[in-house]
Amino acid sequence: MIMGMALLFANALQAQITENAERAVPPKAPRPPKTMRMPYGDSGKRVWKEIKVPNVGEKLLLKFDNVSIEGYNGKDVVITAKVEEQEENDRAKGLRVVNGSGLSDNSGMGMNIQNIAGVTEISMVGMPLEDSVHVRVPFDLSISVKGGRGGFFNDGGIEIKDIKAEVEISSTMGDVKVINVTGPLNVKVAQGDVVAKFVQPVKGPISLIAAMGAVDVAFPVKFGANVDMKTSMGNIYAADEFQFEKPVEEPKSTYNMSNTVKGKMNGGGQDVILKTSMGDIYIRTQK
Repeated sequence: MIMGMALLFANALQAQITENAERAVPPKAPRPPKTMRMPYGDSGKRVWKEIKVPNVGEKLLLKFDNVSIEGYNGKDVVITAKVEEQEENDRAKGLRVVNGSGLSDNSGMGMNIQNIAGVTEISMVGMPLEDSVHVRVPFDLSISVKGGRGGFFNDGGIEIKDIKAEVEISSTMGDVKVINVTGPLNVKVAQGDVVAKFVQPVKGPISLIAAMGAVDVAFPVKFGANVDMKTSMGNIYAADEFQFEKPVEEPKSTYNMSNTVKGKMNGGGQDVILKTSMGDIYIRTQK
């Protein structure tokens, strides 16, 4: 009898559950999330904008991860960048973009421009731009470029060409490309390749150093230099047109994997340093 009553109770409970399920109102679909502004994605319409930098000092310092610099016969520094149109953001009205360095956008293009002791510094403020920033500078203006890690994430890099003055470049991540710079030239890259093509006679010393990456250089056929080249884990390749008076020194230890060439190339000339810790070194002829 007890078993029969238990069975009747179970059947009644199951019928009640079924009835409640049929009467239940289905839940509403969740509201779609608001569109997020991604650092490197299509977060809005972008347009090309251009500004001229006023009162440029004796030297230009660019703190960009993704930039193309070109020298020309003029007096102005002209910056062109693809920036987002002003978004409707009620919360940001009356406010300005700032960053951890205490800088704010005073250009209208997400950049801060200031003159310090004769040096014009231009820095990115806020989110990095997806597209490369183009900068035209007087070809006789000394330039320093400092890049961070942004070049790695947005497939960017630093490129500079047609400069007849001193150039310094340092970058954490991203390739560096140098074309037709007469020097002096100093490039240091932590992770990325260094590619340089010298068209005109070089006026000053050259130092191209990559911690993790290749160093690929093209010189005029008759270019002579006092070279100091070393790769800790890689090979050194040179075109037949470049002859070295001093051969590669034999390693003192059988466990030494580095390759070193130090001496005169084509009779000597300007000082040239080419080094990488993990990568190959290439010396080509510029045609």
